[in-house]
Formats: sequence, C-alpha cells, structure tokens
Amino acid sequence: MGDVSTPEEKTLIKGSKSKRESWNKSWDFVLALLGGSIGLGNVWRFPYLCFKNGGGAFLFPYLFFVMVLGVPMVMMETSIGQRVRRGIVQSWEIVPVFKGLAVAQIVVNFHCNVCYAVIMAWCFKYFQVSFMSPLPWSTCENPWNTDRCVTAKASTNSTPTENFDTGAISHMVNGFHNATTALEVTSSATEYWFVFISSRGILDVSPAIEVSGSFRPDLVICLIAVWILAYLATFKGIKWTAKIVYVTATLPLLLILVILVRGLTLEGATLGLRYYVIPDVTKIMKPEVWVAAATQVLYSFTVGFGTLTTLGSYNSYHHNFWRDATVFSIFNAMTSFVSGLAVFSTLGFMANYQNTTVEKVASSGPGLVFIAYPEALSLLPLPQLWSTVFFLMIIFIGFDSMFIAQEVITAILFDNVPALRKRKELYHAIVCFIFGCAGLSMVTQGGVYVFEIYNNYGTAGWCMFLIAGTECVAIAWVFGFERYWVEIKNMIGKQRGKYWLLVSWKFVAPIICIIIAGYYVTMHKPLRYRDYVYPPWAQTIAHLMSFSSVIMIPAYAIYSTYTTWKNGGSFRKLLGQPPTEIVKEGEPMVDISTSV
Repeated sequence: MGDVSTPEEKTLIKGSKSKRESWNKSWDFVLALLGGSIGLGNVWRFPYLCFKNGGGAFLFPYLFFVMVLGVPMVMMETSIGQRVRRGIVQSWEIVPVFKGLAVAQIVVNFHCNVCYAVIMAWCFKYFQVSFMSPLPWSTCENPWNTDRCVTAKASTNSTPTENFDTGAISHMVNGFHNATTALEVTSSATEYWFVFISSRGILDVSPAIEVSGSFRPDLVICLIAVWILAYLATFKGIKWTAKIVYVTATLPLLLILVILVRGLTLEGATLGLRYYVIPDVTKIMKPEVWVAAATQVLYSFTVGFGTLTTLGSYNSYHHNFWRDATVFSIFNAMTSFVSGLAVFSTLGFMANYQNTTVEKVASSGPGLVFIAYPEALSLLPLPQLWSTVFFLMIIFIGFDSMFIAQEVITAILFDNVPALRKRKELYHAIVCFIFGCAGLSMVTQGGVYVFEIYNNYGTAGWCMFLIAGTECVAIAWVFGFERYWVEIKNMIGKQRGKYWLLVSWKFVAPIICIIIAGYYVTMHKPLRYRDYVYPPWAQTIAHLMSFSSVIMIPAYAIYSTYTTWKNGGSFRKLLGQPPTEIVKEGEPMVDISTSV
C-alpha cells in the first residue's frame, strides 16, 4: 500500500495532530452525541407529529427512516470525522470536489445556533418567572390582560357559552401558538406569550417584519446570559466540554422521567396517552406523514449539520463508532417517544380538567413549550415546582445542542489555523460574540418575524435533505462505497451490515432525500405568521437563507474544477483523494486507491 503524502505533509500532519484534543473516555463521545442531537425537536416536535400523523401508526414510518436513513447517515458522518481526525473542512477533502459540503454545513450551523440561542433566552425568562406565585400566565389579573382573557381553571366553572373551550384556540398555520377564534376569548397563557414576545401592549405584536421596534431589555439580558454560559462550557476545549456534557446530557433525561412519572399519576393521563399511541392506520398512506417522519429523523439525529463529523474527529482511529452510532440512535429514538408520553399524559390531564379533547389542547413547537404545556402545569398542585423543572429540562436540552454546534465552528478555526489554539479562550469569546450579535434581531418587538424565517428556512426544509443526499452521492458513488468500506475495516475491523449500508448510502437514502426535497419545493406555501403574510421581499430573503447553505456545494465544485484545469492538476484526485492522516506515530497510512 502506498503513502500518498510527501515528507513535508507528514511533518505538518504530525505537528498539528499532537496538539489536537481527543475524548478522555469512550463514553464522552456517546454523551456528546446525545447532548448535541437530543434537543427541542425530541420534546416539542416529535410528540405532536406522532399525535397528528396517526399516533402509533406514525412510529412505523419513523422507525423505517431511522433504519434506512438515520443510523446509516450517523455512521457515515462519524466515520468520516474519525478517519480524517479533523473538522468538517478537512474531512471533506477526501472528496475535494464536494468540499463545498463543509461550507454548507458551517452556514447551517450558524443559522441553527443563532436561532437556538433566542429560544434559550425565552426559556430563561420563563424559568425566571416560574418562581412567582401565582404564575403570571395562570391568571387574568395582570396589567396586560384583556377582557377576553379566561384562565384554564375558570373554564370548568363557566357556562357553556362563556366557557373557554380550547377548541377555540386553533393550531396556527405555522404551528407557532394558539390564538383567538370565533368565541373571541384567549387563554391567559396565550396573552402572556404575546405580551412576552412583543412588549407592545395587549396582544400587540409588531404589525409587520419591517417594523422591528425597540429591543426587549429583559430578553437582551437573557440572550447575553445564554452566550456567557455557552462560552463557559466550551472555552477550555473539548475535554472541558465533555465534563459539562456529563451533566447536561444526563440531567434532562432524568427530568423527563420525573415529568413522565408525575404525568402518569394525573387524572386523565390515559386520555392523552390514547391519543398519542393508538394507531390510526388510515393516515399512514398520506405522503405528508412519511415526509414528517423523515424530516423528524434527519432533524433530531442532526444529520447534515456537520456536528457528527466534528464529534467523531475527536475519537481515536480505532474507536468503535459502529457501536456508538447504534447506541446513540436507540437512545435518541427512545427519548423522543418517552418525551411524548410525558407531554401527552399531562395534556390528557388538562383536557380532562377542562372537559374537552386532547386534540383541542395539543400543539407543536413553541406553542407547546410556551403556551399549552405551561398552562397544563398551572393546573397542578405546586405549579411553580413543575414549571421550574420543565423549563430547566428545556434549558439543559437546548444548551447541549448549542455548544456542541458551536464546537463545529471553533474546530474549523483551530484545525485550519493551529496557531489559534494558543489563544483559544479569546477566539471562543469572539465566536460567541458574533453569534450573539446576530441573534439581537430576534429580541426586538418584531423579532418573532425574523425568528420564523430562521426557524423555517435556515435550519429546516429542503436544504437539509439536499445536503444529506449529496453526502451519500459523494461517499457512495464518487469516492466509491468499496473504497470507503476498506477504510471502515481498517478502523474497526470487519463488521456485519456492509450490504445494509451499501443499499442505504447508494440508493435508499439519496433517493429519499431527493424526493422529499422536491416535495418541499413543489408543496411550498408563502410564509405566514398568524394572519400576516410575509411581503415578497421577505419571502425572497427566506428562500435566500435556504440557498445560502446549499449554493456552496455547486459553487465550490465549479471553483475546484476550474482551478484544477487551470493549474493542470489531476481531475481524478478531485473525485476521491484518499485520507492522508497519521492517527498515531508509527501507524502505517492506507492508500485505498491501491487496496481494492
């Protein structure tokens, strides 16, 4: 087997390799995977999707995509990082023509972290007021409440015409919150949320995206606090972050179990669980159910974000990523399902308390975390305790995802400019400062409009499927599956499952990604917030945000092809340069171009 590196390259690689950190223990990697991937999507998105798309029947397409899309893609991304032992930019040098994938993933991570920090700022504020008695969203006696306000507790004591029927609070088009309907009453939790995000008076969100208004001082302070804590969790490097992850990745799982046990003991819990898990097989034939399942798998497994590749790059060369990817995938799926049990047992209690149906109190996304679930908690004995536990869980879940995603960015800086490692504390601070400044646009009185663009276009939708599908093409087709399988055997020995990965990487995964990306494009609807339709210029910006990541893939491919032609280089190397990393001194390097 030949060595494709020059002596100078080997010296450079050895010199930089010795300074790169790695995990202290094998479980550090698993916990980091769990912390970075188990996030808000598991808690506020999966339960509602399962309920909306056939209950237990939704688990069939979900588990199908876990097996053919989730687990294989986790193995691909973690193995790339482990083989090259660098951040995503150098990892994708194994297929240089597709190095634009790394740039696309950097852009996605930027959008994701900016958006996530704002959600964490909201959670901080809710956590702060959870110590108040009464909870501010549980009463209509606040200065901001209107004469249409009705509390959840009052609903069971009203006449039928006056009763606050949560069926009157319909699920909005963008799944963002519950709002007023024909009965013209609003819940106290809904009114609190509107005032909380706008501070412009009673239910008066900024009328349009171009009317940003002034900054919300309380949310600005919360946002600053979020980034200070994110900095403290990452500034000393991956070994320090691994210690933080031991708490932030395990405590949320414990808190979910606590909330689940409490929810199962509530009267009406079985009503919610019945809605959540009983299969409705009539919905399984609808294409939108399968699209929702695939989207949830891709999002909750953080496929296409570069996170898995970066975390894998801190493994030793022979680390058993195959085992860890399997353990991580099982835990991820189980956490989503258990979160649903916790959420819907509590919503069942709320529906029973108000003598209505679970359908009328269930919602998704921020509407679940900031309206429906807090309102349900306000009905419990010791509501301050349970509200504090709930938002503490959300904060820990969100923080994991935040600073693991931040590690993607900082790893790129330190791997490409090793001299920066000497001042890593400073450069971590600069990265946090830049992210924080970008998020300021979403803590104004009209910031929710900007948030919706980030949430719907920057970190989700067709762009993520296009990135994941391109990864499959790059590795399985252009680089070559057989060549890459040799690399896997060199790392962890002979493994079963070769043909499972072959079928997934070469056929199933890329075809699924192309079909669903096309589905998103053809079924596109104009972006709305409540009854407000975004103007054409804002719609254009939203689409450009999606393009801002994926456009890097063809752009770099064109650039690299042109420069290779201009300099008389080898086009063959553009299509699959074998990795030239020395994992440890004295270990022979593998030239896979001559070994198959």
